[in-house]
Amino acid sequence: METLMPKMMTAALLTKLNAPLELVKVPVPEIANDEVLVKLETNGLCFTDVQIWKGEHAPPSLPLIMGHEGIGRVVATGSNATRLRVGDRVGIGYVHGACGHCRDCLTGGENYCPEFTATGYSQPGCFAEFVALRDHWTNKIPEGIDPIEAAPLMCAGAAAYASLKRTGVQTGDTIAIFGMGGLGQYGVQIAKLSGMRVIAVDIANDKLAKAKELGADECVEAGENAGAAIKALGGAHGCVNFAPVTATWPMMLDACNPRATIVLTGVPAGEMAFYTYQVVERGLTVRGSSASNRQEMAELLALSASGRIKGVIKTRPFNEIDAALNDLNQGRVEGRIVLTMEGGA
Repeated sequence: METLMPKMMTAALLTKLNAPLELVKVPVPEIANDEVLVKLETNGLCFTDVQIWKGEHAPPSLPLIMGHEGIGRVVATGSNATRLRVGDRVGIGYVHGACGHCRDCLTGGENYCPEFTATGYSQPGCFAEFVALRDHWTNKIPEGIDPIEAAPLMCAGAAAYASLKRTGVQTGDTIAIFGMGGLGQYGVQIAKLSGMRVIAVDIANDKLAKAKELGADECVEAGENAGAAIKALGGAHGCVNFAPVTATWPMMLDACNPRATIVLTGVPAGEMAFYTYQVVERGLTVRGSSASNRQEMAELLALSASGRIKGVIKTRPFNEIDAALNDLNQGRVEGRIVLTMEGGA
C-alpha cells in the first residue's frame, strides 16, 4: 500500500571523507517488496557516524547517506511487507539486516552474520527525510516512548544493554562501567534496573557527577590508581568499556575479581596488550560486543516504555548536522545529540 509521496527529499550526503556533509535534494527511495518507507521524525548522532565521516571506519562507497539512529512513521509498505502498517512508529539501529539463516543468525548472533548490512554504512541511512527499511528488521516503537528519547536507544541504548548482558553479571553483583558518555549513561540506568551495584569510571568529574545522578553507587576517577580504587570497593564481577581509549584496559584488568568478564564495546584506534597471567590466573573472560540483536532491542524498548530510562539529550535541527558532528568529534557533547527533522528542508 502506498500513499502519495514526494519524488525528492532533503538528505545530508557524505561525498568526501572528512569534508562537510552536503544538504542536497535526492530522490525519495523506492522500496522493495519486503521493505517499508519511513518518514523520519528524529535522528540520533553516534560516534560511529564521526568515525565513518572522518574515514576511520571508511564506508564501502561514496556518496553515502549516514545515520543509524532514526525514528519515524511508516508511510508506505512493499507487497510482501506484512509485519508493519502505515502509521506505525518505528526505528532502526546499526543492523539494517542479515541473512537470517546462518548459524549466527539462528543462535542470536545476527549482528555478527557474515552477510550483515549496516544502516548508514553499507546501506543508505537516516540522515534524510525518508529511509527504506526491511520490514522484518525494523523495530516497532512502543507507545509511551517519545521519538526524541527513542532515537539514541536504537544504537547507544541497545549497545549498552547488550554489553551488560554479555558480562553475565547477576543481581547484587558489582559492574564497573568505564566511560560516562551516552552509552555509559544508559549503562548505569540499565544496570541499576537489573539490580546490579554500579561503579562508574571516567576522567571527567562532571560526567561522574551525572553518573551519580543517574544512580551509580560509586564513582571512581580514571587513572593509574582506578583499578586499586575499585578493588578497595570490593572489586568488579564484570567490566564494560565504552570509552574509545586504550588507557582503560589496565584499569579493568586491575579491577576484576576472579572469573570476572570484561566486555569491550568502545573501539580505540590503538592496540591493547596484557601479560597472559593477568587473564589466566584469575580465570578472566574478555569479550567483544557490537550493536545488539532484535530480541535485545525488544527487551530494551519494553524496559524503556516504563519511563525509567532517560537519555541525557540535546536537540538540534537537522540543518545543523555538520556543526553537531564537529561538536561530537571535539568532545563538546554531554550525553547524546538528537536531530529534529523540522530543520531538514
